[in-house]
Amino acid sequence: MPSATEDLFFEGGWRDDDERIDLYALFVLEDVPIAEVEDVLRRNFEDSKDEHLWLAEDYNSLPDLPDIELDVQVASGTSRPLNPRWKSRFEGKTIQDAADFLGSVPKPRKPLCKTYFAVLNKMRYQEHDQILICKILENGQVQSIPCVATRVALFFIGYERDEWDESFSRWENDGLVLLAD
Repeated sequence: MPSATEDLFFEGGWRDDDERIDLYALFVLEDVPIAEVEDVLRRNFEDSKDEHLWLAEDYNSLPDLPDIELDVQVASGTSRPLNPRWKSRFEGKTIQDAADFLGSVPKPRKPLCKTYFAVLNKMRYQEHDQILICKILENGQVQSIPCVATRVALFFIGYERDEWDESFSRWENDGLVLLAD
C-alpha cells in the first residue's frame, strides 16, 4: 500500500518521463571483459559527473525511495572497481528479456527508470565506441538507437524525451547515432 507521501508525489501513477529518476540500467547481454564494462562506467561518470548507470543485477540491491525528502538523491549507480569475478546475470538474454526485467521492478519504491535503458554490445562498443539506448514502448516493443559510449549518462539525464521518434527516424533513415559530434 503506498504511503500518503507517495500518493502526493506520484499522483496519477509513476511516469518515468515526468517523475524522478535516479538510475538507468546498463545491461550486459554477452561475455564482455570486465575492463570494458568498467571503462563504460568510468567514461560516463567523467562525462556526467555522477554515477547514473546501474549495472543491471538484482533490483533488491537498490535502496527504496524515502517517504520524506523525495528531492534528495538516494541511489548511486554502479561504482568501480567491479569484482574481478563479476559476470552479468543477463548473459545470453535478449533486449526483450532486459525490458521484461525492468517491468518487474517495483515502482515507485525503486529509483530506476522503467522506460529507457542501455545495452553494452561487445562488437558495437569495440568497433564503433557506441552503446545501445533502448526505449520500451507502450505496447511492450523495444526500440534502440546507438549512442556515443561516453555520452550515455548525459543522454539519460538531459535528453528531451519527446524527441525520441525523430531520433529513431534519423537512425533508421540516415544512420545518425545519438549525441554524435
